[in-house]
Amino acid sequence: METPVLTAILLVSIHLTIAKICEIPLPEGLEECYKRVQEENVDSYVGSLYSWHCEHLVVGTYNTSDDEFLYERQEYIKQLYEEAFGNSSRTKRQTPSPCVRREYRMLSLFERVRFHNAINTLKRDTSVRPNKYDAIASIHQGTNNRIAHGGPGFLGWHRVYLLVYETALRQVDPNICIPYWDSTRDNELPNPYSSSIWSNEYMGTPRGPVIAGPFAGWRLPNGIQLTRNTGVDGQLLSVTNVQNILSRRRHEEIVVAPGVPFLYDLELNHGSVHVYVGGGMNNLNTAAFDPIFFLHHAYIDYIWELFRARIRSLGVNPNTYPQVPTNSFHTANYPTGLLGYTQVQAYSDSLASRARYEPVPTCSSTSPACGNRFLVCNRFTTRCLPTSRTTRGKRSTNAPDDTCSSAPNYGLPYQNDFCCDQKCDSSYWAYVPVNIVSMRPPTFNHYDSYPVRAGTVDTSHDIYQPLAYNMTNRYISSRQGKPMTYDRCVNDTVSGQVFVYSRGINYAGYYKESSLIDQRLPISSSVGFVAVRKPSPGAPTKVLIRAHDSCGRECFVTCKDPQTQRYRNCSGAIAVSTEAPLMFSYSFETAVLSVFDFKYNIDCPRYLTNNFFLTVYCDYKNSFQYAE
Repeated sequence: METPVLTAILLVSIHLTIAKICEIPLPEGLEECYKRVQEENVDSYVGSLYSWHCEHLVVGTYNTSDDEFLYERQEYIKQLYEEAFGNSSRTKRQTPSPCVRREYRMLSLFERVRFHNAINTLKRDTSVRPNKYDAIASIHQGTNNRIAHGGPGFLGWHRVYLLVYETALRQVDPNICIPYWDSTRDNELPNPYSSSIWSNEYMGTPRGPVIAGPFAGWRLPNGIQLTRNTGVDGQLLSVTNVQNILSRRRHEEIVVAPGVPFLYDLELNHGSVHVYVGGGMNNLNTAAFDPIFFLHHAYIDYIWELFRARIRSLGVNPNTYPQVPTNSFHTANYPTGLLGYTQVQAYSDSLASRARYEPVPTCSSTSPACGNRFLVCNRFTTRCLPTSRTTRGKRSTNAPDDTCSSAPNYGLPYQNDFCCDQKCDSSYWAYVPVNIVSMRPPTFNHYDSYPVRAGTVDTSHDIYQPLAYNMTNRYISSRQGKPMTYDRCVNDTVSGQVFVYSRGINYAGYYKESSLIDQRLPISSSVGFVAVRKPSPGAPTKVLIRAHDSCGRECFVTCKDPQTQRYRNCSGAIAVSTEAPLMFSYSFETAVLSVFDFKYNIDCPRYLTNNFFLTVYCDYKNSFQYAE
């Protein structure tokens, strides 16, 4: 009875998977952003983080102009703005006193509960629809994202935004100031995912829907649960990242601009934390709906304030807006969209004076107290670091966390929101099979399996190492560079992971999945399935496909040439239509059956390589694929 049923499934899958896929031009502005790193070696920046930065500026933004609650939100934000910054008649005496912002873990239990309660009060207050918190979070969407990112306006725009949010919290509780999240401290743990920042006392659930902690059960305006994918991809900020930025002497050296290395670019580095938290935070249009967004940006603002103090001590005026080649949104006099401030005005001392930052105390073996039971002293670095979620109570330690080993950096699941233009349901998505071809990474040094020569084990090269053979050396090793990886990348693991993701071009939607690869072999192949919005007759889905490995090294996309049937480098921007031939499926099940033919032989299905339009190729070249 099994064979007729399986045959029926296959016949249905053939009917449902009729489609045509073709390459289309990159969205306007994306190629220009990619080319900013044309002259920079890939060993100086993480390719996937640079892709993330560029793609968010031009692809799949929300259109908020037709939102039924737009007017209500605008009036509410206007009221917050007037309270935060006053009007021309407000006297100096009436200006609110500066907020003192402290590290999140330095709040007392009483202060932390009040802070969480204030946020939840905004979330429950529907006098502004859908609620006051979401009204503020919605500012960080659509066109505002282009004003807020991709240039020198990034720093000032988010400073104004923090003050607007802080004002809303202080309307609930006048004693509230936004704490900051110093993620460099979590980064020093062997496994940052274990940090108590993700405990129920702080941010709650780190992976999947947030069902525990102070924000349990939260939903976004589109109805989807607040989700995270902490530690699956990306990385936290490191002390070195911050030191690099603070080593510069002018604003022109730390903002997004041609010639500014990733090493010193504060905006590019900040994006790695968005990717690390994942879920809503991974998408700039939804990032502010996760409360950790504001804590992260408060820390970015703190770094900026340290930088301003540094350049002032060097005789440089920190109020001077950077004069760098940029787009029109980031010229000095362009309005921020935050009711009055221009980009240059957001750099002012008067705005900076509205908040000051209290540093985390240092500690030592003789004075190990860090001021909070969720912080523990590392007596070698004299830094107070987070406890893990599983162990607490130590006052000091020789290592950042000597109770928790590092977790594997591969094979972790990624929870997608399945949102298409504010509708969140798996039924709106179709699946495109992707062939994944991966070279052995250049940083995989050895695998302990060696050839034998004249009865002796030759340990100079393992048996799989491409460098050991003339042809594989020519085709693989001699062509590879050493692209920069995440700081926490583990290079000697046998198994690796390649992430493939889609970002809507003519729709707002993002989908990310991964496949495991065998890193021992000179070259290995795997299969993945990336989801895109379902096309309809006469309305093809336009989408950008990208890929990178678990260490952040960019892979590139190849497309099947309809004439030669061979794969060639392509932009990764594609249109998926409902025309023949078969290239996508309306369900995951039929996508699998479209590339594995059980009808041919149910005991050993045939692999249908002709049904792949896309092949992802990870070869670790010494250049950024899309900047060439």
